Amino acid sequence: MTDISNGIGIIRPKSTLVSTLELLVKPITPVAAPGTEAVARTVVQGYFLTIANTSSSNIAVRLQFALTTPLKLGDSKPDILADTVVIQDVSVDNQFQDLTPTGDPRKFTYSLKIPAHDTALVTLLPDVTKLDIIKAAKLEIRGYVEISLISSSGTTPVNLLLTPEHRGTFLPQNLLVSRSALDFDQLAYSLPTSVGGSLFTLTAPVSKQSKELKIEVKEFEKVQKDKDFEKIQAEKLPETNQVENLTSADGSNDLQRLIGLMAQRLDQIEQANGQAFIQPQERPNVGQQVVNQPRN
Repeated sequence: MTDISNGIGIIRPKSTLVSTLELLVKPITPVAAPGTEAVARTVVQGYFLTIANTSSSNIAVRLQFALTTPLKLGDSKPDILADTVVIQDVSVDNQFQDLTPTGDPRKFTYSLKIPAHDTALVTLLPDVTKLDIIKAAKLEIRGYVEISLISSSGTTPVNLLLTPEHRGTFLPQNLLVSRSALDFDQLAYSLPTSVGGSLFTLTAPVSKQSKELKIEVKEFEKVQKDKDFEKIQAEKLPETNQVENLTSADGSNDLQRLIGLMAQRLDQIEQANGQAFIQPQERPNVGQQVVNQPRN
């Protein structure tokens, strides 16, 4: 998924697989024996993608090409950017452009705008304007294509009709030396899509800002729960606070009231029993040693 900064948040277009592709400048079959060169003609094959915007919205889409180059031992790796060309045909004449590299050396992108109810044709071809590619006849690039919706003038999902194809031309054996009329043959065949048909429904990009807002709300709720828990814990400790108050200046008044209540309770018990806890004869004189004796 690709990130695009819009000054407010991060937008992540969702990519949808379209099809596979194969670019060729190579003999259609290996030359196994002398005299078989006639059937091993070089084919130049490209990838053609027709995109019909059936919606009432003006849109911008991005194509991502994941490309690899199978090599034989001793072959040099081709430069995909230098050996390919993109042709865009929307509402003006053909525009020849290049793929855009990404951080992944195997992936390249290409973006274009398509007006409402208009149809675009995007073609990825070997750059046969370079004669060295035709002479070598070893170019082979394989991969797959993805599409994503970058922007739309509407708010509803966009329905696109996508038709991927391979089209190619068979080159005569004497193409570079013959001065007589040359015989070219053509090929074209459609490619299966990832959805099994031509209709692709793309949704508008999703803003990461809204997701971040949800995360911040959850974090706020967690902090609030922690504060509530601390409040409950503080309310569970009233006894501790009362003990601490006894050691304070105001706590001395509470202690005096407690002693007074105890004395009052003792008087009530004495009145109920009709006698005091300590009789007059049991009270010691000043300086007299007291020995506990059983009461008769």
